[in-house]
Amino acid sequence: MHELIKNNIINKKLIVDGDNILIALSGGPDSVFLFHNLRKLKDIISFNLYASHINHMYRGKDAMHDEEFVRDLCQKYGVRLFVKRKNAAEYARELKVTEEEAGRVLRYGFFNENLSQIGGGKIALAHNLNDQAETVLQRLIRGTGIDGLSAMSFQKSNLIRPMLNVSRDEIMAYLHGNNYRYCIDITNSQDIYGRNKIRLNLIPYLEKNFSPNIQATLSRMAEAMERDKKIIEKYIDIKFKELLKDRSGSKLVLDLNLLRALDVGERGRIIRRGIEELKGNTVNVEMKHIDNAISLMDAGKTGKKIDLTGGFTIEISYDNFIINKRLDKVPEFEYNIALNEITHIKEVNKTLLARVFEAGTETWEDIEDKDSFCVDFDLVKGSLTVRNRRPGDSITPCGMEGSKKVKDVFIDLKIPKEERDSRLIVADDENIIWLEGYRINDKYKINESTKKILKISTGRQYEQRH
Repeated sequence: MHELIKNNIINKKLIVDGDNILIALSGGPDSVFLFHNLRKLKDIISFNLYASHINHMYRGKDAMHDEEFVRDLCQKYGVRLFVKRKNAAEYARELKVTEEEAGRVLRYGFFNENLSQIGGGKIALAHNLNDQAETVLQRLIRGTGIDGLSAMSFQKSNLIRPMLNVSRDEIMAYLHGNNYRYCIDITNSQDIYGRNKIRLNLIPYLEKNFSPNIQATLSRMAEAMERDKKIIEKYIDIKFKELLKDRSGSKLVLDLNLLRALDVGERGRIIRRGIEELKGNTVNVEMKHIDNAISLMDAGKTGKKIDLTGGFTIEISYDNFIINKRLDKVPEFEYNIALNEITHIKEVNKTLLARVFEAGTETWEDIEDKDSFCVDFDLVKGSLTVRNRRPGDSITPCGMEGSKKVKDVFIDLKIPKEERDSRLIVADDENIIWLEGYRINDKYKINESTKKILKISTGRQYEQRH
């Protein structure tokens, strides 16, 4: 089994020299299997291994036992471990979602926090062949297309799944053959969740009455769908760019007439692509939501609006097809910026990286891009912080004399009020240096006497799914 995992990782380039790898380590058989295979792989590939564990606190002593087991395992092999305790049931009530969904949000939020602490990297997930089959069936039941049927992939963004082609029986045989201990979550044997019902009831029924190899068959189908999906996505990306008229933080505007001219299948994919652009994923976006959006488009009445899943709305306005994301009020935030370390601003799910280099060591082609800005580092006063707006904020825009209120800048740029608290501001002890989506402060601009350049790059971290 180790050879299979090693080949998956090397041949698919899931891990390369120098990578930071954060394994989601529950203590169960699957994650323990992956843990031991990854630590053995370090003899071949030079990467940094970390582990992350969330105690959902709904299994009392059993949950604490799992946490202690994971702590002991990581200590034994010298792996740095991140642990978080959070009652998933209470969190589900707060979010008004299922415990499964609340647990998913908790996990990936914590993973991103961990990555920010270690300077970025990849998240290694222990999903296996059986999980793949369960996911396909779960999505079929909910109603899905090719995207849903493609289920999970070996790599998506910074998520890697090195054991997708390994069955649960093979995992257990490997653990027992090597005398590796693991924990058992008794809730996995209770049909109280949708996925558990599929695992415990539906799959055994299908194996008995239709095909004993149904899980492997479903996994192969998912692989085939994944290949087809990639071809379709390339085409849709081209069409999406043709139709896109405007894109802001919470709103996306498409050309309604061009969208109507497309085939109904193309329209659906363009709409799904637009939601993904705003949300970062298409979790819980089902065919019925897309069909409702297409029906609205066909009705074509200006001012008409419908609610979709997850706080999204679709609106028709003259020749515009508008996808909106309702924004929750963003609380005040402020983070200290450390050089050469990623800062994750969890309130807006954005990241920031600051580094300094000598003037003249890099060309402007190397340092300029749409997601970064550069200033004279020697002009920075005291410490650097990133925050959102405060009453009375002002900036001296580059190329202008005198200061301008940030509030007036937002008005000039026509930034909706609900988006203004999510815009980043980088400041030192005396001034605002940069306002996201605007300009740097004129006082900090680079000139012929600049010796050191401060480059700050921004990005986003999206909540990920399986």
